[in-house]
Amino acid sequence: MSNSTTSLNPSYFVRVRILLGFLVLLFLILYSRVIFLTFFNKNIIEVKKDVKIQRGIIYDRRGIELALSHDSSTIGINPEQIYDPVFTAQKISPYLGIPAKKIEKSINEKENYFLIKREMDNFNAQKIIEMGLPGVRLEKEYKRLYPNGALASNLIGFTGMDDNQALSGLENMFNAELLTMTDKEIPRGLDMYLTIDSLIQYRLEMSLGKAFRETKSKKAIGIFMDVNNGNVLAMASFPNFDPNRYSDYSEEAKTNWAIRYVYEPGSTMKIFMALILLNEKLIDFNEKFYCPGYIEFGSRLVRCTDQHGLVDIEEILQYSCNVGIIKAIKKVHPKVIYEYLRKFKFGQKTGFSASESKGIFPPYKDWGTSTPYYLAIGQGIETTPLQLVTSAAAIINNGRVHTPVIVSHLSNVYGDIVKKYGSEPTFTDIDESASNYILNAMTKVVKHGTGKNAFIQDYAIAGKTGTAQKAKPGRGYSDGLISASFLGFFPADKPRIVGLIVFDEPGGIEHTGGRIAAPVFKEVVENILPIIDYQEYANKYTLSEINIPKETLNLNNVPDLKGKSLSETISILQRYGVKYKISGSGFCSKQNPEPGEVINKEDVWSIYFE
Repeated sequence: MSNSTTSLNPSYFVRVRILLGFLVLLFLILYSRVIFLTFFNKNIIEVKKDVKIQRGIIYDRRGIELALSHDSSTIGINPEQIYDPVFTAQKISPYLGIPAKKIEKSINEKENYFLIKREMDNFNAQKIIEMGLPGVRLEKEYKRLYPNGALASNLIGFTGMDDNQALSGLENMFNAELLTMTDKEIPRGLDMYLTIDSLIQYRLEMSLGKAFRETKSKKAIGIFMDVNNGNVLAMASFPNFDPNRYSDYSEEAKTNWAIRYVYEPGSTMKIFMALILLNEKLIDFNEKFYCPGYIEFGSRLVRCTDQHGLVDIEEILQYSCNVGIIKAIKKVHPKVIYEYLRKFKFGQKTGFSASESKGIFPPYKDWGTSTPYYLAIGQGIETTPLQLVTSAAAIINNGRVHTPVIVSHLSNVYGDIVKKYGSEPTFTDIDESASNYILNAMTKVVKHGTGKNAFIQDYAIAGKTGTAQKAKPGRGYSDGLISASFLGFFPADKPRIVGLIVFDEPGGIEHTGGRIAAPVFKEVVENILPIIDYQEYANKYTLSEINIPKETLNLNNVPDLKGKSLSETISILQRYGVKYKISGSGFCSKQNPEPGEVINKEDVWSIYFE
């Protein structure tokens, strides 16, 4: 009888080892793939990092909210998980405000997950989710709100339905900053404080908008800026829009024309030419030039509004005499004029925005004999309203050309300033006596000359009117197309603010800068003087201190924060020295830990605002 134990062939063990080795190798490959997909795959990492960040708040200089984001709800549907489209559609229709048939059709026609209603009421969205319907999902998003509607809308700009999708204005220029987190525990961007004063902005828009409609102008622009540091206090454009409903408006209405509108400045250029003459000491204060009402050079003829007779520089500005300034500027070498205007930044961007226009200032090699004469009356050169304001400020601030400043600073969720903005000016050497002379002459323009509609009793304003014909491509200047403006400074004895009002193609009977722009300037100044004077008073005088007792806090127990504003809450939290996370904006509606609980310094407090 043979042995029951069968001798195994050595090749059998070899095959087993190979099989086991193959299985181990396969396991290691699969395990490595899982590790790679989980920790090293770039796409997966990006998904993990896709944290929804609440966009920072935009404030004016007074702390008034101009743009903010709040929680909103979005309802999504996964058709593959819905067992009864008719039932689901009927249930959610009343809360979505969408007909049930339309919802049912979308469910049947779509294969992949889709959003059925975005930025809806949180209460109704929660009601839908409480039904527990398969395939119906709630997503949390942030909705951008502009609480003041159209106020400064052309400047601020707007975001799309996703508030991280900046589409124009400051929202777009500072998109990265408004979405930059400084604390990984708090998914919220930096807050931005502007130099804009909402009270001045409001007064400007009220006066400018009324005149825009009355004059039937194509566009209207207004700017007010601090002469000494370049801070923009107000910037308005018409037509304008409500950024809460941006899709209802044309692109023209959503454009910031203060930095995009390019026009010939007309007679406002006379103040620059007069300054060059005086600063170069090429003319005596009392030197006079004869104006017969027109002047010829070569085959060209330039007319004046009147026969002004003998006029000095002061009277040239006062009556806006074309003949007088052309005759006077002949004393200056063209290259000197060119160098001065380059120093005043004509033909260059101000640095305010990458999207601003730079205007047109011909290179010196393209100048002809008559170029200086046309420049003297504001023809052959094109500028934006912001360029003109920036350059004009340098005439009376000792030649400092500032980059216009619109953002004061950025702060984090704790209220700490993380970045300040300012302007380092470039310098143009301007003699103080020349500057004072121009300022005095512009004061007389308002008191007795073409700018008398800007005159305010007992408050001195300096200014210059501008009325320029517009040229059509290939057709030259047209009598029916006008840009009318008024450039002003106040208070005239020591200007702190420079302002400009511009109307593009006014359609009414009155169309000169003195007739339609100067009155708007006057109205704005009259309305903001109490604001300006109050600020000056507040800076000059120290009021007697009133001792207001601070709220008594028990630093061992959690305080009740409900109903308190964001700034009040942060102030209290800083006294406790705890870590905290803030969601929403407005006033505190909910907090964790609850009031009265014993404080654990390791906890991160969650504070919710509505």
